[in-house]
Amino acid sequence: MIYIQENSDDPIYLQIYHQVKKDIEQGNIAPGERLPGIRTLAQTLGIARNTVSQAYTQLAVEGYIRARHGSGFFVLDTSTKFTERNYVPQDINALSVERSELKQPVILYDFQYGELSYEQFPFKLWRKYTSQVLLSSQKEVVNQYPDKQGDLLLRQEIKKHLYRSRGMVCCEEQIIIGSGLYYSLDILCKILRKENNTIAMEEPGYNGARDVFINNNYNLHAIPASKDGLILSSIHRSGACAAYVTPSHQFPYGTVMPIFQRKELLNWANANDAYIIEDDYDSELRYDANPVPALRSLDTEDRTIYIGTFSKSLSPSLRVNYMVLPVRLLTRYHSLFCSHNSPVSWLTQRVLAAYMTEGNYERHIRKMCITYKRRHDVFIKESTEMFGRKVILHGRGAGLHFILEFPGGEEQDWLIKEAEKVGVKVYSMIPFWKDRNDCPRNIIFAGYSLLSEQQIREGIALLQSAWFSSLP
Repeated sequence: MIYIQENSDDPIYLQIYHQVKKDIEQGNIAPGERLPGIRTLAQTLGIARNTVSQAYTQLAVEGYIRARHGSGFFVLDTSTKFTERNYVPQDINALSVERSELKQPVILYDFQYGELSYEQFPFKLWRKYTSQVLLSSQKEVVNQYPDKQGDLLLRQEIKKHLYRSRGMVCCEEQIIIGSGLYYSLDILCKILRKENNTIAMEEPGYNGARDVFINNNYNLHAIPASKDGLILSSIHRSGACAAYVTPSHQFPYGTVMPIFQRKELLNWANANDAYIIEDDYDSELRYDANPVPALRSLDTEDRTIYIGTFSKSLSPSLRVNYMVLPVRLLTRYHSLFCSHNSPVSWLTQRVLAAYMTEGNYERHIRKMCITYKRRHDVFIKESTEMFGRKVILHGRGAGLHFILEFPGGEEQDWLIKEAEKVGVKVYSMIPFWKDRNDCPRNIIFAGYSLLSEQQIREGIALLQSAWFSSLP
C-alpha cells in the first residue's frame, strides 16, 4: 500500500518512487508482477496521472520495472544486481577475457553512404559570406521569423540554378525551402490527402521516404524496380494520388529512367488527376555523361512536384532542401500552412544565397564530380581486378554508392560478417524493401564518399581476402 504524506519535503512522485522501489528490493512485489496502472493508481491516491507516470518512468530508467505495450508496467528481477553485500572479487584476467570477447570489431574502412568527407566543404568561402551577411544592411532580419517558403534571395538563386542545370522553368513563388526530404514529404502528405490515400513508390526504394508516407497513414502501391529499371504496368490500376520516383538515379539500383517511361508516368498523372513526386536524388553527380534533364522539364501539364537538396552536393548538416510545387497546389499550401515559418535559419539561407550568386555552387559541383569520379573509377577498377566475375557492380556512372551482386550465391549476412572480421564495413540491402522477404540475399550496399582512393584500394583488397581467399 502506498501512503502519501502531504507535509513531506519530498515531492509526491518521489514518495511513490521510494515506496515501490523499497517493496521491490525487499521482495514484497515479486518479479513479473504487474504494478497498478497509472490511471488506476492516480485515482486511488487522488493525484494527477503525470505524477504517477513520473515515478514509474524513474523506476523504469533505473531498471526496476519495464513497460509492455498495451499491458502496463511489470517488475523486473533485480536479484542478480551487484550490491556491496554480495560483491565477490573476480580474477582481473578473467574479466579482461570477457570484455575482449564483447568488443565490437575495429572498422578500418567504412563503405558507408550518406556522409561526405569534410575536406569537400568550402570553409573559406563560407566564412567569407557569413561575415558579409552579418555586416550587411539587412542583418536585422536575423532576429525575425523567416518567411514560411524561405528566404526570397535563396529561392531566386535556386530558380536560376534549376533553369541552367535541370532545364526547368519555374518562379520563386513555387519554391519552398525545407530542412530535408522528410520535411518536404510531410508537407506533401497534407496537401495531397484524399479519401483514398495511396502513394505509388519504387520497390525497392528509399526507406526514409517510405516511413514518412506510412507515418502519415498513406497506403503504398509498389512499383517494381530492378537493375534494369522500373516496371510501370501496375501503376494504371493503383488508384494512387501520386507516385514517388527517383528518375535521375533510382535508389538504390542507380538506373536512369528512360524517356519512354517518363512520358508514360506523365500521361498516367494527367489521365488520373494525380501527381509525380520527383526526388532528384544525386542528379548532379554524373560521371559518364551530362546530367539527365529533370522529369519536370518534360511536364507540360504542371503535374510534377520537384524536390532537390544540397545534402549530397554541399553538406547534409546544413539541413537545406527545396521543393517546387505545381501552381495548382499553391492555394492549398498557403491555406494549410499560412501560420508556419521556415524551419531553416535565415542566416544559413542568406549565406547559401550569397555563395550561389557568384557562381560558386556550380564550380563546387564540378569539383565534387571530379573528386568522386576518381573514387568511382578506382572502386570499379579494383573490384574488377580483385573480384573478377565473382561480383557484378550495379549503379555505375553516377552517385556515391554501388550495389554488389554475387552470382555465386553468397548471402549478405555472411558477406557482412566476414567483412567485419577484417575491419571493413559494408551494408545490407534489406531495409530498402517494404516486404523484406523480397530482397535478394546475394546483394549488398557499399558507398565510397568518406574514403580516399587509397582507402578504397585497401578496403577492397581486404574484402577479397575475406570473401574469396579460400576459393580456387
